[in-house]
Amino acid sequence: MKMQASFIPGYGRLLRVQDEARWTARHMQAIQTAFDEGRACLTQGRREDGLFWLKRAEALSGRDDNISFTCAMALLESGAIPQALPRLERLWARYGLREAGLALAGGYLRCGATGPAARIMGQVLSRNSLTVEHHALADSLSFPLGVPGWAVLSNAGALRLRAVGPVDLVLDGRRLGTVTAGVHDLARLVPEEAGPWWRGQQLVVLCHDRPVLGSPIDIQALIRCQSLVMAEAEGVRGWLWYPGEPDFLPWLWVEGHEDPLRVDRPAEAFSSTALLQRPRGFYLPYADWPRLLHRPTGFQDQYDRLLKGAPLDPALVQLMRTPEEGGNRRKGWTKSGCRMVRKRSGADRRKDAVGTGCAIIVPVYRGEAEVRACLASVLATMPDSCRLIIVDDASPDAGIRDHLDRLAAAGRIILHRQMTNQGFVSSINAGMALVPAGWDVILLNSDTLVSGNWVERLCHWLRLERAGTVTPFSNAGGLTSYPSHERDNPAPDPAALAAMDRLLQEQAESVRPVVELPTANGFCMGIAAACLAEVGQLRGAYFAQGYAEENDFCLRASEAGFRHLAAVDVYVLHHGHGSFGQEAVPLLRRNLDILNRLYPGYDAAIQRWKKVNPLRDYRRLLDGRRLRQHRERFVGAVALFQHRGGGGVARAVREQAALLGQAGLLPIILEPTETGCRVVSPVEGLEAPNLVFTLPAEQPVLLVFLRQLGVRLVVWHHMLGHEPGLRDLPQQLGVPYDVHVHDHVWFCPRIALLDRHGRYCGEPSMAGCMECLGRGSVLADDGLTLPAFLVRSDRELRQARRIVAPSMDAASRLRRHMPGLGDISIEPLEDDWQIRASGPLLRSERLPTPERPLKILVLGGISRWKGHDVLLALGQHIQREGLPLQLIVVGSTHDDTASLAAGIRVTGSYEDRDVLPLIEDVKADVGFVTSIAPETWCYALGWLWKARLPVVGFDIGASAERLRQAGPAWGQVLPLGLPVERLAGVFLREKCRQE
Repeated sequence: MKMQASFIPGYGRLLRVQDEARWTARHMQAIQTAFDEGRACLTQGRREDGLFWLKRAEALSGRDDNISFTCAMALLESGAIPQALPRLERLWARYGLREAGLALAGGYLRCGATGPAARIMGQVLSRNSLTVEHHALADSLSFPLGVPGWAVLSNAGALRLRAVGPVDLVLDGRRLGTVTAGVHDLARLVPEEAGPWWRGQQLVVLCHDRPVLGSPIDIQALIRCQSLVMAEAEGVRGWLWYPGEPDFLPWLWVEGHEDPLRVDRPAEAFSSTALLQRPRGFYLPYADWPRLLHRPTGFQDQYDRLLKGAPLDPALVQLMRTPEEGGNRRKGWTKSGCRMVRKRSGADRRKDAVGTGCAIIVPVYRGEAEVRACLASVLATMPDSCRLIIVDDASPDAGIRDHLDRLAAAGRIILHRQMTNQGFVSSINAGMALVPAGWDVILLNSDTLVSGNWVERLCHWLRLERAGTVTPFSNAGGLTSYPSHERDNPAPDPAALAAMDRLLQEQAESVRPVVELPTANGFCMGIAAACLAEVGQLRGAYFAQGYAEENDFCLRASEAGFRHLAAVDVYVLHHGHGSFGQEAVPLLRRNLDILNRLYPGYDAAIQRWKKVNPLRDYRRLLDGRRLRQHRERFVGAVALFQHRGGGGVARAVREQAALLGQAGLLPIILEPTETGCRVVSPVEGLEAPNLVFTLPAEQPVLLVFLRQLGVRLVVWHHMLGHEPGLRDLPQQLGVPYDVHVHDHVWFCPRIALLDRHGRYCGEPSMAGCMECLGRGSVLADDGLTLPAFLVRSDRELRQARRIVAPSMDAASRLRRHMPGLGDISIEPLEDDWQIRASGPLLRSERLPTPERPLKILVLGGISRWKGHDVLLALGQHIQREGLPLQLIVVGSTHDDTASLAAGIRVTGSYEDRDVLPLIEDVKADVGFVTSIAPETWCYALGWLWKARLPVVGFDIGASAERLRQAGPAWGQVLPLGLPVERLAGVFLREKCRQE
């Protein structure tokens, strides 16, 4: 796979959709190839090769969970337990799946960490079943540690006890009696009046009055079920499984069918990236199950719980059997993506009617801590005239039920309790039935927190003309999410929530736009009384337990002439997916498919609204206000320009930003976009993704923003990709500017000083440079001729307050092409002496052998100017001659496919925090800086020295300068263009590291 080294996004530089799709397809294929190769190598007993390929797949995928788990298990098997444990900890914390927990407990035990091993094993036993092959692990983490035994429960109700004596059982405070060790049917131990065992919460298991490992058993966690039912053209398809016991074969009850169905086949056409999902699937053709066509049909598991998506209504079945509409998908939608009005009824007089009261409806199911916090925040803030209606959707959590009972007994809430779990739609409709006619309604999820007089502010928006619904801003509010509107944001703490809510109120005092949404969001959705009276309740026939039901309601309201508004002065915290957990994604996909059947073109309409982005300016004002509040801690501000290529420039900017902050100056980082520029917040926890400016049209807005922040200095780290007018920004602000040199863009529009053969150009005369540029592919192409380009560079450098270069080599090359410049300050980006003083080199006196080849480490993204061609030729020579040398690239190359074929191990991209562990992982002996063009600095060299490795590099640029200063013990400088045979000979004389 070739890297797109020549494309750096910037002003007017758009990556074509087809090019992006092509690169994505190649990237996904590279991940799959690496993963398949890794598994194949492990099967063949080539463990080291297998681990390399799996780690490469993991790096390329951005740590895909399934790949990480496969990699962790291979590492455990190979004995690399310290590398496996962090992966397993992350997966266990995220999913709580049995396999991850067992592997983690076993890994800790093998390390001798019996405390953590027993803790994890207890969690596994408490929430999962256990197969016989893991009984020994449970034994070893209980009896030898003085624990009197262990207990585990299965979905069949089989309670397995291993104990040193009699065992006492207590279910939710009810004593069940004393039993001996062995296997017991829990259903026989629970008295009939207590109900079935699976309705219980906690089973306490004691031996000699001490809890055994796994006690208390969390019954609801064990029997947790993930499921989905979908109507299709010719039948009903569905799946279910129990993550606490993935090998358990579930039973399915279909309403109207006398006998249960055993679901024992893997689900077909099931796609998920979640860890180790193993659903069992079923398919019921309408020809064999005609009831599905005519009557609502429930689908329940063996614990009488509806599967997600059930019951199926004949209206939904008929909809999914009807062929999708073709033709114009924009029909029925406005240009901005909102639904058009389709009917003007006689109810128009009611559209502006003011609600006579307000009721808040909160459906409750899981998450006791979130429910308590939500209700506390509502009760503390809602006006006395408001009613709080809680719908308990048959919560399995006794703590939730007891808390609701106490609130209801105190008269603080109106409580409605469902007999069985029905889902969000049914719960909301049940709550609406308790609302007096003519009242406004606020639907509120139980995983939210509210602040201040939020009810009054939401209701204010419902008083506007034709207002049907209103949705506040939120960290996770879909179209009204903030700060980022492209994804969910982390939930703020209560203090930050209150501050954010105040921020929106303050901003709305000066600017209060009325923005129409295509749909509200059900996490917090105010509904005007007139809208509710006209549109009616949510439609459970289509959306079952929930997701997209509020969208359907809003689209029906739009067709009736109502608007959906954004409450730009209200902020509500939303944790997100509190009731459905990991089932949220498949259920959401199912219901969005239904929504698009009901309203063809819905998805496209939403994308049009996002593209228009009516909340763009308001979000930018909010970001600006937050940044100005933060600015009060500083004495001034500095604007830093960088490109979007990342790498060393981005690191240098980050590090200078940190130093400026320590000096009391707020750093403001500007980087280019395809249509202008954006501010990159360097402040931890202060994300400001909406500070985006379209240039040149909004340059006056940008100037006002920077002046408000008190920018006193501009620093040019890199202007590549920036809109040309920004080069005049210092003069427009009336402030000085500094120039930091990071490459040769000031005199070489190609930047890298490479000729068409991928070799160092030698920095020829003007005529030679113009001939080179005539071949195209110029990165810094501003539409200037080379003479005009150089004149501009000379003028801008002379006008700068300071010119800063990181090395003498960089400064001397700049002076050679720009004679007459003033002083150039030399400020190295790292302290090489301090790096080398931190410890001795890792070397021995042993030369490489076929049994122990020399491992040569190359670090970074190796483009052609970084030496890819040399690296590839060396790899091919080593491979051809069978030399005891191994090339390893921690990073990527210009052409990974060719590099891998040449025997070069290319690990994949990395983060700076992972560099030293990755270097240690590969057990490298020597570093190799392969650059064949002059770099102004090389962070890779610093990393290699931090890893205590000697380094070999070519005699060019800052690397050669630094290697000479370090002396021969820390590295050697080789002639540029050294034949590959002699280059290999240099490495054959290098010593291997100490083992």
